[in-house]
Amino acid sequence: PQVTMPSSEMQTIPSSGPSSTLKSKSTLAQQVAQQYDLRSLNAKSLESEAKVGLGAAASVLKKNFSNDARKLSIALVECVELRDMLFHLSRLPVFSGEFAKAFAHDLDALVCLKKLKYFYNLPMGTVSACLAKLAQRYTSKEDCKTWEKYMFAVYDNQELCVKGIFRFIALASKSASQYKSHADSLEKLDPHGVYPTSIYRQCYATTLSNEDASKIESVMSTTITTSIKIKTGLLKKESPELRDIYKPLGRCVAVIDRQVDGIYGKQIEDYFKAHNISLVKLVYGAMEKDKDISSVEKILIDFKRAGVARCEPVLIVGGGVITDLGGFASALYHRNTPYVMLCTSIVSGIDAGPSPRTCADGYGYKNIYGAYHPPVVTLTDRAFFKTLHEGWVRHGIAEIIKMAVVKDMSLFELLEKAGPKLIRTKFGTENPEDSEYGSMCDVIIGKAMEGYVRAEYGNLWETHQCRPHAYGHTWSPGYEIPSGMLHGHAVGTCMGYGAYLAYDQGFITEEKFHRIMKLISDMELTLYHPIMDNHDQIWAAQKKVTEKRGGNLCAPVPRGEIGLCGYINDVDEKRLRRTLDEYKQICKKYPRAGLGVDMHCVDVGLEPAGTVGMRETESLEQQQQGGEDSKATVGQKGGEQTKDLSYNEWIKTCQESRTYAHNERLGGKAIELGAEKPPAFNKDTLFHPTVEAYATAHTTKASKDVARISEVTTEKKMFAPCMVGQLEGQFLKMMVQMQRANTVLDIGTFTGYSALSFAEGLGKDGKVVTIENDAKIAETADGLFKASSVADKIELLVGDAVQHMQKLLQQGKKFDLIFLDADKANYVKYYEIAMQGLLNKDGFIMADNSLCALVYREGDARRDRLHEFNELVSKDPRVEQVCLTLREGVTIIRPTPEFWASTANKQ
Repeated sequence: PQVTMPSSEMQTIPSSGPSSTLKSKSTLAQQVAQQYDLRSLNAKSLESEAKVGLGAAASVLKKNFSNDARKLSIALVECVELRDMLFHLSRLPVFSGEFAKAFAHDLDALVCLKKLKYFYNLPMGTVSACLAKLAQRYTSKEDCKTWEKYMFAVYDNQELCVKGIFRFIALASKSASQYKSHADSLEKLDPHGVYPTSIYRQCYATTLSNEDASKIESVMSTTITTSIKIKTGLLKKESPELRDIYKPLGRCVAVIDRQVDGIYGKQIEDYFKAHNISLVKLVYGAMEKDKDISSVEKILIDFKRAGVARCEPVLIVGGGVITDLGGFASALYHRNTPYVMLCTSIVSGIDAGPSPRTCADGYGYKNIYGAYHPPVVTLTDRAFFKTLHEGWVRHGIAEIIKMAVVKDMSLFELLEKAGPKLIRTKFGTENPEDSEYGSMCDVIIGKAMEGYVRAEYGNLWETHQCRPHAYGHTWSPGYEIPSGMLHGHAVGTCMGYGAYLAYDQGFITEEKFHRIMKLISDMELTLYHPIMDNHDQIWAAQKKVTEKRGGNLCAPVPRGEIGLCGYINDVDEKRLRRTLDEYKQICKKYPRAGLGVDMHCVDVGLEPAGTVGMRETESLEQQQQGGEDSKATVGQKGGEQTKDLSYNEWIKTCQESRTYAHNERLGGKAIELGAEKPPAFNKDTLFHPTVEAYATAHTTKASKDVARISEVTTEKKMFAPCMVGQLEGQFLKMMVQMQRANTVLDIGTFTGYSALSFAEGLGKDGKVVTIENDAKIAETADGLFKASSVADKIELLVGDAVQHMQKLLQQGKKFDLIFLDADKANYVKYYEIAMQGLLNKDGFIMADNSLCALVYREGDARRDRLHEFNELVSKDPRVEQVCLTLREGVTIIRPTPEFWASTANKQ
């Protein structure tokens, strides 16, 4: 037989090239074994060698020190002791478990040693940084200062900092021949050490064949290294983590969540600018609706445009969605591009961030595309949690609870001790003065991360299904999207039910079951959602997950003690239905009857999960079935299949899956009042074009007079969006008709669409007073009014709206309806004057464009003023109001009976 490895027992030895005879290969095996004999690896011996090499090199630096970093570097590479240390390190299998365990006492040193194996291909900046960090451990304080001074001298020389050390040595060093000779030996013994494609992974193989090569067997493996660090203040100038990665590369290409960029973009830019590192920002939407394969395609195109190199780690900044999208794009780009993960949310910070599982949705299917591609570095900084919505903090905690229940009792106890204060203080970021609590938060994050990666990294490609971190993820994928729940709340329901099954199975006691339930409930997560009443749906979910897991349910649950994991592989349909009913009754006894706080996507300002992954082009079903005419919404059946169903049968069969996506019917609130800024909204309109067109087509068409306004506005190339349009125009007309209004004050005429619509809805003696600030536009509107059939009902005032309203107030004028549609920055002023006495009793106010507080771009002052107006009205005890999602938002505001009574008393 022929082999491409020295022997089967030497599986940690790298392949040494083409196949040769067993005899010659054995000779090479002996040579390799001598250099890679792990039994002789001694950390103390290597550390002693490091002390000698670094100490001697520090003396060389001090002797030759100047501001000429190039001259210093030449002297450094010619230091024999340092050279011997680097040569020895380049021959060691630094990715092996044995090597890692040898340096378990010093993980920072381990990181540097793993990198320095590849010193031939590292930029001078990276080599200097690694050596300076090792010097902190193995040399005197004086030598440490010398090494640090040298590192910054290299950093200040941009050309030298990014130059590969091997090329530098070949051109500048007297020792070039020794370095070249050693590189030649590595080429045969370990090509990774001299010609790596990536310094973060290695591949090995044992390949066997018979003499004529008609039968070949091979065993292959890939070893990947990654580093994780939990630290506060990563964007402070003095923080070295990102600097030491990207300074030697000369730039940083960063994939950033658009919302994160809106909050931290300037801080990120300032950090890299302070270190003179070029920053290329690639900013994308990263809500659940954006987690589509098309987003990955956009990132890939931008990578190409930016010229991202195969060995250049991309920086990904954000939460779980951008982690999945950016990580997947990195896996596809050049088939393997490394990336660094800077986590800004709890889910990414302890789960999605370090995870090897990257993915994207497509054609209505969740996570249908993906790759196993972990980051090379994960950085979690809880300082980012301060700007998270409390609901996002809460749902992220679910991922910590899952690890505590099945992996770490000490973490479980810490969560019990920390309690819901984790949510209120956003992991201690709202009360930084409580350093003890902050330290406990760091430990919670660290322990959750440790438990997760121990479970995940030991099963990197999901080659088996004994996966403790899948606790809470067995049944919930089947109802998370149709329920509209946040992922963490769906996981909460599944953790609770899984714990009950563990109790029912005899795995845990009743006391332990309720202790788990109490922790989930105390963290205000959902234990039971009404969608779980649909047992058919959950049974279908179980069948799907069983198929996905290779024919085994293998549901991870607590077993024996909290912090230990077992697996349930058999739950028949009868047992599923029985235990769900029993579990529901138990949940009713918990606070909120088992419901969570802010449990739906819309409760925290996200689009319902039911929109995930659906592109505006064709769905997969459309492509297979013939396009738009055959389209059927997920969870619904076509007309031929449903025409014989009764109404109740149709609800049960076709519409039940949509019920819980309409969360406002369950009493959930969309956004908490009192926010300083409106939530991010990355669209230019509120409406979907198809919905708008359909609604307009089924609305009474505008009269010829009103339609003429649209024509003239277009002809004169005026800004057409300032018109209310057909749909809203008919709405305004019917509002005055239903109110039987006789007087209307229209603030903001533009070319007259709203004023004319109001006038057409008024009675014979009705009157519309309309105000326009721009004289030229007012002239156009006046001509259109005079040409209409209701010219006698319209009075046009030209000038400042506030001044005109004050005059009308002084004149004692009153109106049944006041319509606000002028300068958005003055809505508060218009509203206050209206409430001072311009309204007739039982009159009301309508504010147009109220939801432009979302539509206008972030940073626009009018966006903020509209938000302030909406907040003011919402908190005004004198009125009640409803904010409609018609066009760009119409808020109807009606003074309360108490207000009118108090006004009458004053009079």
